[in-house]
Amino acid sequence: MSDFKVTRYRMRTGTETRSLEQPFSAVFLSDLHNVSYGENNSRLLQEIRNENPELVLIAGDMLTAGSEPQTDAAVALMNELTKRYQVYYANGNHERRMKENTEKYGDRYERYSNAIKSLGVHLLENGSERVEINRMAFRIWGLELDNTFFRRGKSTALLPPQMEEMIGKPDEQCYNILLAHHPAYFDTYASWGADLTLSGHLHGGMIRLPFLGGVISPQLRLFPKYDRGLYDLNGKKLVVSGGLGDHTIHLRINNPPELIVIDFV
Repeated sequence: MSDFKVTRYRMRTGTETRSLEQPFSAVFLSDLHNVSYGENNSRLLQEIRNENPELVLIAGDMLTAGSEPQTDAAVALMNELTKRYQVYYANGNHERRMKENTEKYGDRYERYSNAIKSLGVHLLENGSERVEINRMAFRIWGLELDNTFFRRGKSTALLPPQMEEMIGKPDEQCYNILLAHHPAYFDTYASWGADLTLSGHLHGGMIRLPFLGGVISPQLRLFPKYDRGLYDLNGKKLVVSGGLGDHTIHLRINNPPELIVIDFV
């Protein structure tokens, strides 16, 4: 695995009725898939410490649900992160796969989720938490889609009323941050009311071509619409991480792994 790059985005949060007293930063992680940058992810942790974030936001797939899922690396990383930061984590399809398929994985998801929660991770399983930072209220949501939304060669619809059934309505008194692993449903996330959505899953499309972007999604769809970067829909924002790791197909061309820093102003 090549070394990761750091990508920064600037997010304006103020409105006529709310304002941020001082800017702050958050680090966004996705799709680590058990990869380690240095012993015990020392290089990744050092870069995060260099940024001194107020929050660490995670959009899932920190491990790989293969035939023998390994969770130790992810737990070790969470242990270090929670010593310094507030960590909010929404599951990806790999965590969800372990959670759903108990016949194959037994109680591994339960043991993993209990382990990271015991460390202080805020695990948002179709839920939310309110946090106040620099005199401004934020609500952080975790959307956990079941594995029908991740099937290869098929597409499952997601509408705003379905989201409301899953997680409720957005908080009109807060800036709403949605951790949603799958970026393909950004139109729905924006219509639901997410001010900022953070996604991953596509690994940047694995191969990136100039002017065309990522070539293929994990669902084997060519040139996915939201593959990597910053997107805007009527003022609602989406940031898609290229991911920090990969699995099964270890291929990245013009598509370095990335750690994302978001500066809220």
